[in-house]
Amino acid sequence: MSEADLDRAPVAPRGSLGGVPVIDLSGPHETVVAATAEACRDWGFFQIVGHGVSAGEVERVIATARAYFALPREAKRRQLRSRDNPWGFYDRELTKEKRDRKEVFDIGPDAGEIAASDGDPFRGTTPWPVAPAPFEPVMREWFVRASALCAELLGIIGEGIGGHTGELARAFSPEHTSYLRLNFYPLGDPLAAEAGDVADLGIHHHSDAGALTLLVQDGIGGLQVYRHGCWHDVATVPGAFTINIGDMIQVWSNDIYLAPQHRVLAMDRSERISIPFFYNPSYAAEIRPLAGQPRYRPLNWGEFRRRRADGDFASYGTEVQIGEWRIAAA
Repeated sequence: MSEADLDRAPVAPRGSLGGVPVIDLSGPHETVVAATAEACRDWGFFQIVGHGVSAGEVERVIATARAYFALPREAKRRQLRSRDNPWGFYDRELTKEKRDRKEVFDIGPDAGEIAASDGDPFRGTTPWPVAPAPFEPVMREWFVRASALCAELLGIIGEGIGGHTGELARAFSPEHTSYLRLNFYPLGDPLAAEAGDVADLGIHHHSDAGALTLLVQDGIGGLQVYRHGCWHDVATVPGAFTINIGDMIQVWSNDIYLAPQHRVLAMDRSERISIPFFYNPSYAAEIRPLAGQPRYRPLNWGEFRRRRADGDFASYGTEVQIGEWRIAAA
């Protein structure tokens, strides 16, 4: 399907096809593994409850993010990210070379006590703002919490694609390169005059580059996933985290699981906060299919991540896709 066809696809009635599955992690392990495998195969999206994280912990993170984005734009731009240091604030990000209607603050691996090494494609550390006062400790704590939960989910997914839990875990060793993002979706497009255009979506359609994304939502809807020719709303389930698989899981599973196309609508009634945690392998990791006749050549995560990040900026390149590593059919 072409990019234009995706843009024009209709929105399905709410709850059609049963909606994105909700999985209770406190249930029997075999049941959780089977339900997760089915959700990854059918949707690439699922929601988790029974995860052991209190509502108070989640609200503290959301409230801190909201307080940061309430600061004046000039104050936030003091933490402006760059191509060499991709951590910090940005308000003109591109997806598929189209400007998104959002602001972001990206928190790098240093928040999880993960040090950069000589071979890393990115340098620099997170430029922590001085306000709001609890910002850095709150986000450091959430980074570590989300990392642990994603490691658990990765093991469950590994069991579902043939028991390759060890292979997947090794790709995140000796250190993973995950990052935490704070998203703010404003009412209207406050940058339209400055940018010289109007952003029509909060985030344009895309798949996530890494392995897993764990998303905290504030209760305001807007996230949609593409399936069977339509866009489907992803409901905001109280107490649940939204999970989607990324391009690296698609390669590992050899297309048994497909990284889903998803997007975020522009806000027309209420501002919105969402907080995704992108669980990513070691930069040195070589990602290759683990099941069946390989459909992809081995892919170096560091190279892929560098090139995908370049596509976020208008002057640095187009957004790389895993199709560049696909093996042509005989």
